[in-house]
Amino acid sequence: MELAYTVGAIAVRQRLAEQAPAALASLDRIEANEVSVCPGSYDHVERILERLQIPFRLQPNGAKNSPAKLAFVNCSNSYNQKLIQRLRDRVQDGMWLVSSDWALGHFLQQAFPGMVAHKGRVSGDEVVSVEASLDSLWSNVVVLGADPQWWLEGSSHPINILNPDKVTVESASHELLVRYNAPAVAVRFDWGAGHVFHVVSHFWCRRSRTPTARHRGPCTDFLQAGMKLSEAGIATVLEKGGIQPDTLNFAEMQTAATSTELIAQLCIQAISAHRTMPARV
Repeated sequence: MELAYTVGAIAVRQRLAEQAPAALASLDRIEANEVSVCPGSYDHVERILERLQIPFRLQPNGAKNSPAKLAFVNCSNSYNQKLIQRLRDRVQDGMWLVSSDWALGHFLQQAFPGMVAHKGRVSGDEVVSVEASLDSLWSNVVVLGADPQWWLEGSSHPINILNPDKVTVESASHELLVRYNAPAVAVRFDWGAGHVFHVVSHFWCRRSRTPTARHRGPCTDFLQAGMKLSEAGIATVLEKGGIQPDTLNFAEMQTAATSTELIAQLCIQAISAHRTMPARV
């Protein structure tokens, strides 16, 4: 999937250049001190940020006086208690926090009690279809009849929503509902002046699947139908990525580009929201 993510990032930037140039300009204005990444044992969101050309700083312990406006907390099996408290306080004051998989039980439950929790069961190593809400951050890259495929690492933590009035489901999966009675794939909620976004499993997916003939088609089918790129834009993506239309299939491109689009949109929204916040007095 490394190649898929490399090409996916090129495609996301091309989509923004064609369809939302102001958003691309916002992305390119992000400074390294505005985005921090807490390294994890399993997920690697920093690889996606690098491919999107978004600068960031690795901060394993969440630097006490960090000016970051957005913090990514990668999936891990444990987190420093000082890190949890520092980031909780930062979110309270307006920072956005984005986390994945095991951060649900090991981080979010402690930092933001009463919102979401680990369902208590774990997944297998599997890939599920995802249905994004119409106003989700994924809405610009959805293909009707060909749901995005989301990889769950063995022992991923299904999401239990404790406060449905305050927690918004960004995307869901019927397969997760049937198997684990926990359909949410991505959720978000406000906390204090800040915001929290969490996904089950990882942003850096290790594989996809091809449940339909559409998913087995060439990657250019997704670039056209999913990302709605122009013919010239598709040619640019193929050239910059150094690939042919059939080097990657529809599903591989869809999985990588969907995850990458999500990261890009979160960065744009988080930094923009923080820059428009009233100054503290």
